[in-house]
Amino acid sequence: MVFKKKHLFNIVASFILLIRNFFFLIFFPYKGMRKISLERDYWQIFFIFLLVFIYFNLSSFLKEESYLPIFKFFIFLINFFLMIGFFYFLGRFFNRKIKKESFLFTFSYALLPTLVWFFTVFFLYFIFPPPRNFSLMGKTFSLFFITFSLTILFWKLVLFYLAIRFSTGLSFFEIVYLVFLFLLWYFPYSIVLYYLKIFRAPFI
Repeated sequence: MVFKKKHLFNIVASFILLIRNFFFLIFFPYKGMRKISLERDYWQIFFIFLLVFIYFNLSSFLKEESYLPIFKFFIFLINFFLMIGFFYFLGRFFNRKIKKESFLFTFSYALLPTLVWFFTVFFLYFIFPPPRNFSLMGKTFSLFFITFSLTILFWKLVLFYLAIRFSTGLSFFEIVYLVFLFLLWYFPYSIVLYYLKIFRAPFI
């Protein structure tokens, strides 16, 4: 009984840490990601992946999907670990001391802007359902959404860079080179996923 209570306490503590790290990444992304790169509490990753799974299930109610949510979640996991594997194995050419665990934590937390954007789009669909007209309210909403999306994109790029930076310990230009190589294969790959109607927008 004591073991179960302790286990439950650890799970709750991990969830609280996730929320704290979330706000840290908003206001202090550099310090937050550096601390996350040293994390070893895997419950935090579990909660992030659980949010991804919940989103795929919720989005299936929004519109008719060609694939089951569990299948899309499985494809997401493949994409996620392919991305981690890419930066890990190529990063080892520059730095042999990098560790796999750091990639898992930093890239998992780098998913938070993606989750925020997709969940926001999901809820806005119910608050302001299409079709949306060109009234003052419609234009205001469009301006807000574009501004919000660009802000989230900038946050995502910052966290993505920091995830690579603290997981590999590489310099700015080395990271830019790795990202360029990553995009060379990921863009065609994401187009294939789009035409297969698995993901309309890359979930990374």
